[in-house]
Amino acid sequence: MFVQLPQAQAQIDSLLAEQRWNDALANLVVGVHNTHRDPAWQHGHLHYPAFDRHIEQLAQVVPQDETSRSARALHGTLIVATELYPVGGHSRVVADLLREVEQPTLVLTDLFGNYRKVPDHLNWVLQENPRATVLVLRQSTLWLKCLELQRLAQRLAPRNILYLQHHQDPLAFVGTLGHAGSRKTLVHHCDHNPSLGGTLAGVGHVDFTRELAEVCERTLQRPTLVMPLHVPDAGVRRFAAIQGREWSVVTSGSHIKFARAGKVALQAIACTVLKACDGRFTHIGPLAEDWQVEIRAHLAAQGLDPARFVTLGPVPSLWQTLAGLDAHLYLGSAPAGGGRAAIEAQGCGFPVAFYRSDIEASTTLKVDSVYASATLGWAGLDDLPQLLADFPGRQGALSATARALYDAHYGRQAFLDVVRQIAG
Repeated sequence: MFVQLPQAQAQIDSLLAEQRWNDALANLVVGVHNTHRDPAWQHGHLHYPAFDRHIEQLAQVVPQDETSRSARALHGTLIVATELYPVGGHSRVVADLLREVEQPTLVLTDLFGNYRKVPDHLNWVLQENPRATVLVLRQSTLWLKCLELQRLAQRLAPRNILYLQHHQDPLAFVGTLGHAGSRKTLVHHCDHNPSLGGTLAGVGHVDFTRELAEVCERTLQRPTLVMPLHVPDAGVRRFAAIQGREWSVVTSGSHIKFARAGKVALQAIACTVLKACDGRFTHIGPLAEDWQVEIRAHLAAQGLDPARFVTLGPVPSLWQTLAGLDAHLYLGSAPAGGGRAAIEAQGCGFPVAFYRSDIEASTTLKVDSVYASATLGWAGLDDLPQLLADFPGRQGALSATARALYDAHYGRQAFLDVVRQIAG
């Protein structure tokens, strides 16, 4: 589960010895960026222990005001993230926490400079999180950002610091680890790729599923909490019984969740679905126009009406969109699953069929606990037709099971219980 990069580690050691703090930070970022999505490391490795030791060394260099070392009245919660997006489970978790924690302050490190380049990108974050104070680190270098973050932490004196940074972002830790007294917790990124911060001393660990928490607890040899991927309850939908082949399927996710070509290409999935029913295949979320053109051309070549493939683009609420949509089955994204979207769909009452190919070969991919019915797992386009053929007669029972899972594990109270544990 540990990533070791001897050449990069030696280079950073040399930079630290020369007191080239900014260059050391840049090499940390690049080292993770070049590996965390590499197939050789992804879904089988989680932590960078040597890089975390480098982070601890850098944090010790950050000057600390004596008031941050002495006993002070601590209050509020500081959440440090890299940047947020209008879609995606990780950004939604940040929003959930901002809504529930005590006196929230959100600091965005802007590691990639996107808010500096286009300040308007911050507008939607401010609009969506009116309860929180939102700040963006404005300094131009990585090291100066760390110093800026340290000064912010000193002024805020937070009782709790929650880290929800991107995998390759060391700034959140370097700027705050030296702040005495604050309770610090890493909320492991939803994608569960190799990430900085997992082996830092004195930092608690939170994962989003039981399976992933067990992996981290066993690997790190420390207690790990499970934070439910909570979605606020917007009511359960009631479905009329399916008549014959008159039913439809819906999916959601950005292009990073789907394949454009290969054995589970989105166009092949849509074709398989539309051959099994007479309704529509609806995609929710951003999807490039040329992708849509390709998919519709593929459907036409298979003798299917291309107009039955419908795109809605990004929506403010997946749950509310599903509640008003003429659809009956939610098909999880493939090959990359979307756990939060599945929970949202099941809370609404939709049965969720999910892709599970090679799931046993990689422990960090096994997240069956997110899904209400194991019988709706599919491993490829060869077994998807049978699942679809069996579905209409089971819709009512599967819908009830889906909502029951949400009620038992993903409601607001379950989420708050874990937030309170994190907050001490």
